[in-house]
Amino acid sequence: MALRTVAFQVLKFAFSLWLTASFVFMMARLLPAGQTPKGMNESDAATYGAADAASRNRLKADFQKRTGLDKPLFYFKVLLKGQKVADQLKPSPIDQPWVSEAVLRHGKEETTRFYDLWQQWFRQAPEQSNRLLLPELLSWAYLDVYAERKIQENEIAEALRVSQKPSSNQLLTAWQNLVDQPAPIYYYFPVLEWQGRDNVYHHWITQLLQGNLGSSSQDYELVSTKIKDGAAISIALGLLGLLAALLVSFFAGLYFTQNPLSPFTFLLRQFMFVLDSIPAFLIALSLLGVFLLIGGSVFPSFEADNDDSFWRYVASPSILLGSLCVSLLIIPHLTLQFHRSLASQTSALYQRTALAKGLTFQKTLLKHLVPNALLPTITLVSEVVIGLMAGILVVEITFSLPGIGSLLTKSILNADYPVLVGLTLMLLTFRLVVVGLTEMVYRWADPRMRNN
Repeated sequence: MALRTVAFQVLKFAFSLWLTASFVFMMARLLPAGQTPKGMNESDAATYGAADAASRNRLKADFQKRTGLDKPLFYFKVLLKGQKVADQLKPSPIDQPWVSEAVLRHGKEETTRFYDLWQQWFRQAPEQSNRLLLPELLSWAYLDVYAERKIQENEIAEALRVSQKPSSNQLLTAWQNLVDQPAPIYYYFPVLEWQGRDNVYHHWITQLLQGNLGSSSQDYELVSTKIKDGAAISIALGLLGLLAALLVSFFAGLYFTQNPLSPFTFLLRQFMFVLDSIPAFLIALSLLGVFLLIGGSVFPSFEADNDDSFWRYVASPSILLGSLCVSLLIIPHLTLQFHRSLASQTSALYQRTALAKGLTFQKTLLKHLVPNALLPTITLVSEVVIGLMAGILVVEITFSLPGIGSLLTKSILNADYPVLVGLTLMLLTFRLVVVGLTEMVYRWADPRMRNN
């Protein structure tokens, strides 16, 4: 494989990996409890249920400051030209909503004039007037229907007319000039605003490159540690089950092709069709039941931090039974597809030519049929490996194994979003790696692609 091709594949993989991580980041920002402490968004929460709105807002602001979520989301943001102009006025936080809408709807000049008079009036007016007029302005800012907004504008004007403050007349005039002046059309054009590197995405991707996925919201343990402990069990299950399935499928496919009319071939193929239609949980429960009936025991459940040697770890009844179950889930599919691929090659012209020249069927099978039949099987194996997590999830729950599947289930049930995001990122990365390796192996195995 040419160096240029390898470099292109590496660049494509790196770009896909960055795109996947960025997508996971954006989806994580949309999680319901991503911006608040755990339990605040729950309707039956006892921790924050008795607190007033101001206390909850303070808790939320403190949480976002501690976790760095109070920073801008990305390096830049897309906003309307009018919103950018409104930010230049630097209004107080309490006035920010209605000032931004006023600039967007009616332009900067009239809004600036009204806002300057408003600040003077707000400091001099009675507190009762302030409490009445400010909510009216905020309500006006959130109204999108034109008719409702005009009604609200009239109510604000009426409130200023009945005010006893001398400066109210000037403020009323400024208000009427404001609502009568439309904003320029270019205020609704989108613009980009650079926000610097001190943003949530930059810190998140930097921590990710360092292997830091955050802490669990359930027990505050590092997410990377949880995934590492669970991955050891899932990898053992997957590797043992996949290797056993590949060996059985290879030799079974050869036997079916060499003995197509054998009664044993017919019975075994029918058995595989039936086995392929049985749900995974039923196979796992059946294996567990048979093992317990013959006197076996898989309890107490396997612990991830066991200090035993590697071979004793692999020889654990839970791991062996789980691996057997995983292999039974994928053996029928791999065997039948490999046999179908071999059978399609037996009628090829090169096969008939080799037989006509005196080669035995056994030699043509191993020298010509198998290499050509393995090419589509490579893609099939990659799909099986990617989908293996579904079977491992069922096996881990059935045999009480604390692997990735069990960790994913617990994170969903406990709303442990940092762990859920970390697992999602890991599984998507695993998929990208498998697809990339499959493409490279296919290029190496297929002479047509290797020589092109």
